[in-house]
Amino acid sequence: MIYADSREPKRIVDKLRKLGVDVVVKGLETGDYVVRHGNYEVAVERKEVNDFLNSIADGRIFRQCHALSAKYPLSFLAIVGDLDDALEERMFNRGAVISAIVSIAVKNVQGQIVPLIFTSEGDFCLALKAIDTRLTKGELKILPRLKKAERPEIAMLTAIPGIGEKKAEKLLESFGTVQRVANASVAELMRVDGIGEKQAKQIYRLFRKNVRN
Repeated sequence: MIYADSREPKRIVDKLRKLGVDVVVKGLETGDYVVRHGNYEVAVERKEVNDFLNSIADGRIFRQCHALSAKYPLSFLAIVGDLDDALEERMFNRGAVISAIVSIAVKNVQGQIVPLIFTSEGDFCLALKAIDTRLTKGELKILPRLKKAERPEIAMLTAIPGIGEKKAEKLLESFGTVQRVANASVAELMRVDGIGEKQAKQIYRLFRKNVRN
């Protein structure tokens, strides 16, 4: 069974159903697709190539991947479209993209994230079907049983060096959301109990880091 987020294009859902896959459309908190069989789940985040490049530039992709790895033991990042053409057209630094892909594969909170690149939506749909088939056949039984869902916003903040769960909780108590933490000034961050000037500057720089050269 595959659950597709309600914001995903209907054409992809239709393609999956034509491939004989059972698809349920619903709102998903994390990921664009969740493949489920019994007590096991695999999440898939789909990115069009231009959105992928934009998410590297603004750091959004790393926060999304932290949320995925905190909630699911195994997830896939699917990049769909012609990456070479997009890089050339936008004059985007190839080294920054390769570095980001490697970072996504090795820097996770708990789970494993596997980046995959597809040139077409058709191939992406075939990959979803293959994941569904393998999970149903029990070929992914190495996955641990589902745990109680953790708060992805805590996972995102604890990915910052020096920020543990207690400081992450205090940041969220002060600002309410990760987005507000990301938009906070150094002075505002320093008002949080336990956050000194050095750490406030580190948080400020991290959320504004641009990987393009």
